Amino acid sequence: MKGLWLVLALLLAAGCARRAALGDLTYFPGSATIGTTSFVGERYGFPHASWEQVELRAEAPYEQVRDFYARLAVDGWTSTFENESPKSTGRLYLRYLADARRRTFYVIAVEEREGSRDVSVLLRRGLAREPER
Repeated sequence: MKGLWLVLALLLAAGCARRAALGDLTYFPGSATIGTTSFVGERYGFPHASWEQVELRAEAPYEQVRDFYARLAVDGWTSTFENESPKSTGRLYLRYLADARRRTFYVIAVEEREGSRDVSVLLRRGLAREPER
């Protein structure tokens, strides 16, 4: 009976554990999840897809968060676009990843907010699908 309780406790803990990734994209260590959403449509230059989005906040220097996502390597993925641009309120780093074989797309946005100690991270995953007719 004691073993059954242990198994139940482990299953409950596994079910309640914080999800630390969106598909193949790992969350920045120590970041907090602000919100999640999903939608369907053509976005970010990619075809019709079902999209999932996670918004994170990290209390780390912008460069550290940007470098984490710039170095993130996933087997079989190609980086289709990478850009960093200044904004009036900080800096914005964008990285687009695609895997045509799995018909999956990722968009990573790391945003520095001037005057804030937080860095905003948006992770988006799109799974290609046929448009509804």
